[in-house]
Amino acid sequence: MLLRTALALTAMLMPGAALASSDVMTKASIFVERIASQAGGVRRVRLEPARQVSPGERLIYVVEYRNTGNRPVQGFTVTNPLPRTVRLDETVDGSELVSIDGGRSWGPLSALRVPLGNGSWRPANPEDVTHLRWRVGDTLMQGETRRVTFRAIVR
Repeated sequence: MLLRTALALTAMLMPGAALASSDVMTKASIFVERIASQAGGVRRVRLEPARQVSPGERLIYVVEYRNTGNRPVQGFTVTNPLPRTVRLDETVDGSELVSIDGGRSWGPLSALRVPLGNGSWRPANPEDVTHLRWRVGDTLMQGETRRVTFRAIVR
């Protein structure tokens, strides 16, 4: 089980890919949300690097993208694969597109459908998501760093 967890974490730490610009570098970090009860019923939330996780734990992915080039860049995408060991929970702003077919097609989760094999379809849900993508249309200046975040739950 520990080896499986270690392999799963290695897969989760794979960086996203900044597409359409070689001047944009990405770095993904993953944190586990630990909740501890304290005196008086107060709950304290801590974020820790996701070194060891268990099913049901909430993860927070932080994908930073930075312009490492000599000029401003505009009009690129940041894509992050979602390992099979986790399912999408929620995102910060909902500006992302998702894929449920390994990155072949994209759209808002609410617009995607999953074939059932008998000619019928069902609405896609967070468990179906394989990739997330953000389109960055505004200008990213030289040396500028931005980030997107999303939540996932360990399966």
